[in-house]
Parts: sequence; structure tokens; C-alpha cells
Amino acid sequence: MPETVDVAVVGGGVIGLSVARELRLAGAGRVVVLEREASVGQGSSSRANGGVRAQFTTRANIEFSAFSIAELERLDAATGLLGFHQTGYLLLCGTEAGRDGLAEAFRLQRSLGVDARWLTPAEALELVPFLRPDGLLAATFHARDGFLDPHGVVAALRAEADRLAVEVATGTEVTAVEPAPGGGLDLRAGDRRMRAGVVVNAAGPAAGRFAALAGSELPVAPVRRNLAYVREPGGPGELIPMCVDLDTGVLIRREASGGFVVAWSDPQDPSSWDTTVDPRFLEQLAQRVGNRFPLLEDLPLDPRQCWAGLYPETPDHHAVIGRDPLVPALVHCAGFGGHGVMHAPAAGRAVAELVTLGGCRTFDLHPLRPARFAEGDLIVETAVL
Repeated sequence: MPETVDVAVVGGGVIGLSVARELRLAGAGRVVVLEREASVGQGSSSRANGGVRAQFTTRANIEFSAFSIAELERLDAATGLLGFHQTGYLLLCGTEAGRDGLAEAFRLQRSLGVDARWLTPAEALELVPFLRPDGLLAATFHARDGFLDPHGVVAALRAEADRLAVEVATGTEVTAVEPAPGGGLDLRAGDRRMRAGVVVNAAGPAAGRFAALAGSELPVAPVRRNLAYVREPGGPGELIPMCVDLDTGVLIRREASGGFVVAWSDPQDPSSWDTTVDPRFLEQLAQRVGNRFPLLEDLPLDPRQCWAGLYPETPDHHAVIGRDPLVPALVHCAGFGGHGVMHAPAAGRAVAELVTLGGCRTFDLHPLRPARFAEGDLIVETAVL
């Protein structure tokens, strides 16, 4: 006979750990996290940039961010593990179309209680003096945005899971999923057979594969994203906001220990499981970084200090949260793109309410429901970095 659990969470990254934590806080019984890697947080969580922002273009993502920022602040204060530097995000644009889009998003953010500021070019330069001012038309800034250590988030959530008696099974890959007599799902996970009343798909880039294993379909696909570290002479400088050049898509931030993390994502990149650095990345970055950050053009970039990770992407750049239309005992919580670390607290709360209360009360999950793809009812997030 299989062992019985109330909820099995498939995936031990930041999303899966947050889901497990919130389930136990909401009163769920036996919760088990099943992670195929040798330790938790070794997938996309380990390769994340660590950015946290409320400056999105849709209600769903803005509300997830507002909730998560407050929870990350509390978690950092309680544990000291997150390394949360609330330097803000500074979004910059030099085109009229970009300014119009920035203004529309800014109005939505303000209407939802986000204290974003509209800056003149001169005010943006006060925050980051080395910006190239030529052609800069507008900027927005939110002071509670910033960056943190993804490893620290994983450590804090794992400690919370342990405190709440969540069982975390690493090196345990789910290889079979079948309907259980009387409801729920039977899983084969490593050498274990498990019967779960609810299974949460928090498998990150592999969420689509897991959905197929369970007899359903989920349009979550892995897309490679590249990052670089650029050294700067003279030791660590003063921290700056996370800067985003919306005209080119280049993003930079200064590390607390010195140097810059620089990212650029090709919107035309196809789906891929490859986590080696794209050989075209450095050339593409060099062509764009000087548009707004000329300082970085003259700093040494070591290819050995570049890395890549996988975004679990969906067609509308929103996560998928909700019960599967074909497999009711399966709850999806996946497809966060590059927003998994920053939205993990909200994702955990949403799933916990779905499972323990029968519906989510904190958020409107209708735009994130799995059925939206088949229905053709998509709202596209355009602030994808």
C-alpha cells in the first residue's frame, strides 16, 4: 500500500518551498516536498538574478509583488538570511512609445497602492550619475524594489519548512502519476509509492513535463537567460538602483561586494534546456550596454564569470496557478518566468488558500487559471526583463 499524504509538492525551489510553508501555516496536514536534485533550490532558483520589483504592467503581477515585497521584508527581518537590498528599480526610456507605455504602467501601479515615482531625466541622474543622459525622456522609480540573495531565500524557506514539520525529500524524482481510487493521485517518487489528496506542480521549467506525466497539458517551456559579472576598479562603490534600459532591454545592478551584474535577454530565443552561456551573449550585450550605461563599456568582462539559467515561460508571461481542468487533484503553480523568487510568497499564499479554503481570497487568480490558454483569454505582461 502507498503511504498517504495530504499534499505532495513536486519541486523544491523557492516556489515549492513557499507553497509547503504556506500550506502548513494554513493548517494542512502532512505536506511532503519532492525534489529530484540532491538538495533544494538547485534549479532556476540557484541561477536567479535576485531582482524584486513591483513595477509590472498587469494587476495580477503588481498585486503579487506588493504582497511578496512585504513578506520578504518580514522574512529578512526575522531571519537575516535574505540579504535584501531595497535600492529600488529605476526604469528608463528614450522613445515616445516607451514613455507612453511607462506612463500607463505607472498609473496602474499607483492605482494599486504602489508608491512609484515619475522622475525627470535630471532626477534619474541624481540616483545614478553615470547614466548616459542623451535622449533620456522619462524614468520611474520604486524605493521598495531591489535585489536579494536567492540562496538566502531558499535557506530561509527551508528553515521555515523544517520548523513547520514539512518533509523535504531530495534526490526523489516523480516518475509516474496515476488517479487514485476514490480521488487524489498516486505517485511513484524514487523508491516510494505515495497517495496524495492534492499534488502541487511546482516543477519550474519542468512543469510542462510533469503535467504531461499526470495526463494533462501545460504550456510552460524553458527559455535560457544569460547574465554577466563585470568587475570595476577601486573596490565596491555605492549601491545603485537596479537599472533597466527599456530601449535595449539591458539591466544592471551593483553587487554589495563590488562590480556589476548585467543581463540582457533576446526576446527571440527559442525554448531550450541548455544552461551554458550563449556564445552570442557577450557580443549582443556589448552592442547595447553603452546606450545608457557607457561606464560598463570600458570595464573588463570575464567570460568565465558569466552564467545562464532557465526561465519557465508561458505564452502571456504570467504564472499558472489553479486546479488542472482535466486532473482536479493537480494544482499548478508554475510558469513564473524570471519572477519566481520575487513572487514566491504570494504564490505560496494563493495555493494554500486554494487547497485549504477551496478558493483564493487574497488574490484574483482568474487571469492566472490554467484554462485560459484553451479559452484564448490571455493578458500579456510586457515588462519582461
